[in-house]
Amino acid sequence: MATTTKTPKTKILFVCAGNTCRSPMAEVIFKAICKKHKRTGVIVRSAGTAAAVGSDMMPEVIIALQNNGIAIPKKRHVAKQYLPKMEKQYDYIFDLRDYDDPYGYGQDAYDKVCEKLLINLEGVYHQIFDLRNSRPMLS
Repeated sequence: MATTTKTPKTKILFVCAGNTCRSPMAEVIFKAICKKHKRTGVIVRSAGTAAAVGSDMMPEVIIALQNNGIAIPKKRHVAKQYLPKMEKQYDYIFDLRDYDDPYGYGQDAYDKVCEKLLINLEGVYHQIFDLRNSRPMLS
């Protein structure tokens, strides 16, 4: 009797401070990139080191994503706290705290972060899935 082997899913986590701006934006963008490349078997999540647990993403994030042609998920974002045990649960963890935090700086700041993430996350996608880089860099 033949057995089928399941291909393991690739698990990716984006982390920022509050999990209401940069990391949920990166989560949505990376999911869109995976969809564009018809990549299945990828789990993408986000969390915050000082999360506003239970909060939705900021309205400016939604506007920035829409301004860049990224579809907004139907399921509401719920901010989650980053926990040390997550290091063992994900294949790749990207720290977005080096990106400028747009919180409180107006829509233009959100748009700039979104545009930067769109470019950089496309590169990360190719590092992971095309180059099979075990330590991809997010610039």
